[in-house]
Amino acid sequence: MQPFEDIDVLDLTQSIAGPVATQFLGALGANVVKVEPVEGDRFRNVLDGAMFASVNLADKRSVCLDLKSDAGKRAASDLAAEADVVVESFRPGVMERFGLDYESVAADNEDVVYLSLTGFGQDGPYSDRPAYDPIIQAMSGLMSTIGYPDRPPVRIGASVIDWGTGTTAAFSLASALLHREATGEGQRIDVNLFEVAVTWMGYWISHYSGSGENPERSGQGFAGLAPNEVFNVAGDGNIYMCVFTDGMFADLCDALDREELVTDERFETNDARWAHRETLKEILEDEFADYDREELCEQLATVGIPAGPVQSVEELVEDDPHLAARELLVESHNVLTDTPVETAGVPFTTSEGRPDISGRPPELGEHTRAVLEELGYDDETVSRMLAAADIAD
Repeated sequence: MQPFEDIDVLDLTQSIAGPVATQFLGALGANVVKVEPVEGDRFRNVLDGAMFASVNLADKRSVCLDLKSDAGKRAASDLAAEADVVVESFRPGVMERFGLDYESVAADNEDVVYLSLTGFGQDGPYSDRPAYDPIIQAMSGLMSTIGYPDRPPVRIGASVIDWGTGTTAAFSLASALLHREATGEGQRIDVNLFEVAVTWMGYWISHYSGSGENPERSGQGFAGLAPNEVFNVAGDGNIYMCVFTDGMFADLCDALDREELVTDERFETNDARWAHRETLKEILEDEFADYDREELCEQLATVGIPAGPVQSVEELVEDDPHLAARELLVESHNVLTDTPVETAGVPFTTSEGRPDISGRPPELGEHTRAVLEELGYDDETVSRMLAAADIAD
C-alpha cells in the first residue's frame, strides 16, 4: 500500500512548483485531480510541451472548469468538499472570488489540508505581486552571487526555486496529513517561493550578519575558497573540483605528485591560495593536461577530493553510467507534440524501491466527465455544462 493511497488531492495550480508538489504526492499513491481553465494550464505549451511533461505525471487526471462561471465554481466547490488536500497557486484574494478560499472550503470540509503556494506569501508588502522563479532568484540575493564580478549577475538555468518550493510544499502537506491523522484537525499552509529561496541563502545571510560583507561573485568558483572552481582538462572538457581545507589541498598535491606546492608560501593557507588563485589554477591545469576527465575524477576521488565532469544534458542522459545505474529517468509523453520523452523521476528510494511516476500527463480535460460523474453529476447535467462552456473535455 502506498502511504497516500486513500488521499484525494485537488490540484488548482499551474506552472512548476504546485505541480511538483502534487506529483510527489501522486507518486506515493494520492489520487490527484488537476483542475485547469478551459483553455488549459498556461504552461502546457512552454518549451514545446516539455515543461508540462515533466511535472504532471503520477496519473494526474485533468478536469477543465471555467471558475468564472457559476456552474464551474459549483463543480470546483463540490470537488473541494470531497478532497483531503487542496493545493492552489493563485495570488492572495483570488480564491475568495471563486468561493474556494480556505474558509469557504473548510466550512464544508473542516478537516481539509489546504495549501496556498504563491510568490511571496499571503501577507506582506509584496504579497500581491506576480512572481516566477527567476524573479525570486533575483530578489532573494541568489542571483547576486552568480557570475563574474565585472559582469552583470546571471540566473541559474533551471527552475531550482520552483522545484525546491514544490518539494517543501509536498513535505509540509505530508506533515499536515500526519497531524490530521493524530488529531483529526485540518490545517492551512502558506508556502512561497521567496521564503524558500531566502532559506537557501542561509549561510550567506549568516556570513553577512557576522561580517557585514556581501558575497563576491566569483565566476566559475566559490568566493573565498581555492582551488574550488571549473578547471580545463586536456582536450576533454572541464571538471569542477572542490578543495575546502589545507588538509584536502595536501591530499590533492600528493595525488598529483606535487608535494612542494603545500609548502609554497603562496599556497600554504586558504587565504593565500585565494589571493594567488589564478597562478594556482594555471599550475593545476598544466598538471590536468595529462588526464582525461573521468581518469582525473577517479584519481581525485581515491584521496577524497570531490570532483566531477561538467556535463551537457546530452552527456548526462546518454552517457552517464551512474544515472543509468540508479534508473532515475522515467518515460513520459509530450502531449503537445504527441511524442514519447524521458524525464526525471522521484529522487528517492524506499525499502520498496523508487516510486514510479512513468506514464503520460493528462490531455486537457481528459477526465472532466469521469470525475464529475464520480461526484454524482448525471449525464444530462454534464452535457448541459459542456454546451454552456462551463467545462471542457
